[in-house]
Amino acid sequence: MEALVVEVRPPACDYWMFALHNHWLESLDYRFRKIHVNKHTAAYRPDGTVQIVVAARDPGLPNWLDPCGHRSGTMCLRWIRAKTHPDPVTRVVKLTYRGAPLKDIE
Repeated sequence: MEALVVEVRPPACDYWMFALHNHWLESLDYRFRKIHVNKHTAAYRPDGTVQIVVAARDPGLPNWLDPCGHRSGTMCLRWIRAKTHPDPVTRVVKLTYRGAPLKDIE
């Protein structure tokens, strides 16, 4: 299984969020699936960064988001009243474990 990993250090701001959308920028199924994470729901690393994992199946990691069967689409990362605007880092990784201890993807 592959996953898209998004890493960012959210700036000091009133609010931030990251969400998945289809290629028409329509929201995915937020009622029944976990398709977004925000300032209040994210699991933060000790250094203040956030690692978001987008994968078709739950890899057992914090901040996992479900693409709801979509193999392509769009993502939105935004913050409100931020003093800085850091760029996220993205990469595609192989996930070969499930039920392993929760840890960051290296």
